[in-house]
Amino acid sequence: MSRLSPPSPPAPCGSRAAPAAGSSAPAVGSAAPRACGAGSAAPRNCGGGSAAPRNCGAGSAAPSACRVGAVPPAQRASVTAAAILASLALLAALSLAATPSLRAQIAGARPVGPQDAWNPRPDDGDFTIPLPCGLSMAFRPIFIPEKGYLGELEGHFGTELQSDTDQTQSLSRRHRVYLGSPLSIENLPESYRPKAQAMKAELSPDQDPRQLYLIGKYEVTVAQWDAVVQDGCPFDPATAALPKTGVSWYQAQAFTARLMTWILQNAPEALPSFADDDRMVGVLRLPTQDEWEYAARGGHQVPRDTMDGMDIFPMGPGEDASDYGVYDDGVNPPESGPVRIGLRKPNPAGLHDTVGNAAEMTMEAYKITVGDRLHGSAGGFVQKGGSFRSGYHNVVPGARMELPFFYRAGPTQTSEMGVRLVLSSVNGGSIRRINEISAELERAGATDTTLVADDPLKTVDALLGEAETEAERQALRSLRSSLESYNAVVNERRREAVRSHVWGLLYTMLSLRSNSTRMIVAHAQRQTEINFVKQIDDALKGGGATAAERKALARRREERVERRDSHQRFIEDAESSFVLMRAHYESLLLDARSFPRDMVLDQLDYVRQDIRGEDYLHRELRACDELVDRHVRAVLDGGSPSRIPRADLEIQSVPVKPPRPDV
Repeated sequence: MSRLSPPSPPAPCGSRAAPAAGSSAPAVGSAAPRACGAGSAAPRNCGGGSAAPRNCGAGSAAPSACRVGAVPPAQRASVTAAAILASLALLAALSLAATPSLRAQIAGARPVGPQDAWNPRPDDGDFTIPLPCGLSMAFRPIFIPEKGYLGELEGHFGTELQSDTDQTQSLSRRHRVYLGSPLSIENLPESYRPKAQAMKAELSPDQDPRQLYLIGKYEVTVAQWDAVVQDGCPFDPATAALPKTGVSWYQAQAFTARLMTWILQNAPEALPSFADDDRMVGVLRLPTQDEWEYAARGGHQVPRDTMDGMDIFPMGPGEDASDYGVYDDGVNPPESGPVRIGLRKPNPAGLHDTVGNAAEMTMEAYKITVGDRLHGSAGGFVQKGGSFRSGYHNVVPGARMELPFFYRAGPTQTSEMGVRLVLSSVNGGSIRRINEISAELERAGATDTTLVADDPLKTVDALLGEAETEAERQALRSLRSSLESYNAVVNERRREAVRSHVWGLLYTMLSLRSNSTRMIVAHAQRQTEINFVKQIDDALKGGGATAAERKALARRREERVERRDSHQRFIEDAESSFVLMRAHYESLLLDARSFPRDMVLDQLDYVRQDIRGEDYLHRELRACDELVDRHVRAVLDGGSPSRIPRADLEIQSVPVKPPRPDV
């Protein structure tokens, strides 16, 4: 018996033999085995008028008792065709009208093959590694949109949503995070690099990410787990594609170690590697909570400011979280357990089942949130994603739960918690990588000579050359190391200050353009009132109106005059606001000269990554960015901000709906 093909079950009475796992399902309309099962309530389907339905049990040794011989072949074909059409119509109607839960049940009703147990929804961008028993595991690349090896994704993870039943969520509020990764495209297997390059090319040219990591497209399934930890390639179609649950954090560690050992022995070329150090290799492990959350929020496919402002990830029109996950939404009947992987839609990063289904353990210890950071006290391990039993508050990407590694009864194992793996490596994967990181660290720790006349590091280096004793040299080296650390912190704070300055320029430009829009509308509305007043005056001069009509027209004229004057006052106020905002904008441009030119331009690029969305605000900010970039470069090159034309600071036209005639 092949390890790749589990034994087929006995053919039910009245049906063809069941296919091996992974082969095509029986044609719709073949005799349903349950019609001939033990205890069937429909004995006429198991031989004309048979009074002993148990003679037609699955695996019956008397197939003659189960023939449909009483029905002529032509009539059988007609009945079968009608059954096919009726079944297809019913399934189509159910699929269109069903809730996500019912649609999943319909999709999950077909036989399960090996592909369903590891990648039921394949995509060209999937990265796969082989597993025992002919299975594989699919991953998705997650790019870190920062340059260099020391670039970090900076943001806020966690959630402010609070559950009425889980009081511990108050310990898991939003906090600042910094995320990076030791892998880059050059470390990936050569066969996958073109795909990764193509995916990278789809990102904004301003991003040019150097770092990435790979995270499991699905939760680890029962079939994948059994293929690694058991002998003989067991494959039960009833459970093969379900997430593997009921395992402890320690068992998950043992699983990854055993899988790594198998891959290194059977397919080492499938793992990331380092060209100048063949000892190092990509490593499978549990994800950190930040790796998990960034990917669950949509990763590089979602702009940072959009990500920071949402509890989950952007969804299509008319969609909600139940289209992407299996959880207790309080509307549809809850599932009794996790469902097959891939039955719900993928998130923007291409990951399935990050919303509920099986909760997922992470690598690291849980820490409570204190202010904007995580406290230093490490507790149990972090569980993310929530399960099929969780409410919405617990399945959003920012939610996290602390589970103990051990209870008194033993290691923590629950029927709701499973595993998703990450493929990463070590930071110092090669001598060349270490040298490049060291060079970046040296640049980060260098003294910014735009701030001081003399470089303290050069002074220390000069003193080192003159030191006479080893004790003096050791003290000076310690001083130099402290100065480098201090410089790195100062430079990072300066980059944050420049970034805030750039945001200030963008939002001031946005305010100027919004102010001009209001002025254009106010001018149009004022002109409308002027026209109405003229129409009323013409009507009053006509002489054909009655006294009551003339009185009504006079009252209407007063109202229109008041509106006209109100619009005029608004225009005057808006003009005053323009003068003040322009002065502030010019001041910000001049202040940009106090920062290093390269740092200002780098932060313009950095902020540009956050305004890639397609909503109205992002489109407006991109229009502002083009103007701000041009103005900043002109001022840094010595130009005067007062020479910026007013047309650059205003929107020139706005569609205004024409008014209806008043008289």
